[in-house]
Amino acid sequence: MSLTPKDELKREQEKLAALLQDREQIEVAIAKAKRRVAAWAELCDDSKTGEQIVDLDLGGLTEACRTVLRSSGKGWITTAEIQADLKELGFPLDKYKAPAASITTTVNRLVEAGEVAVNRRSNPGATEYRWAPTGRDVYAPHLDAKALKEKLASLTERNKRK
Repeated sequence: MSLTPKDELKREQEKLAALLQDREQIEVAIAKAKRRVAAWAELCDDSKTGEQIVDLDLGGLTEACRTVLRSSGKGWITTAEIQADLKELGFPLDKYKAPAASITTTVNRLVEAGEVAVNRRSNPGATEYRWAPTGRDVYAPHLDAKALKEKLASLTERNKRK
């Protein structure tokens, strides 16, 4: 029995949604592993030789902030805590003229992109952030897995009417 194009589309939509969910879980696991490696590297640090024990390949500030937010066991964290975690991971914050401002700007862009949730409190300086699993797709970064599935379903419905 052969499937209709609509059935094939639905099947592929479901596969895509599952893969996006799997990718999100893998990215979180990688971020947590990087944090553990950084902690062990700190314990094994031999500053006398000047040898770098491990390179975590954190990428730029945006990717490094993603790593910190994904791996946060605490949930909600402030930009000051993000900065401390970046230092712990060995991210070169000394290259930034105003690291706190750069981190705040970067995290706020992640909020705008829907990758990070924000909890703005009434106390100034008490804004907290946490990773918001999105299952983003490279080809549709503004859509999470659920939104992508809904978008594809609406396109399918529109095609049915034609």
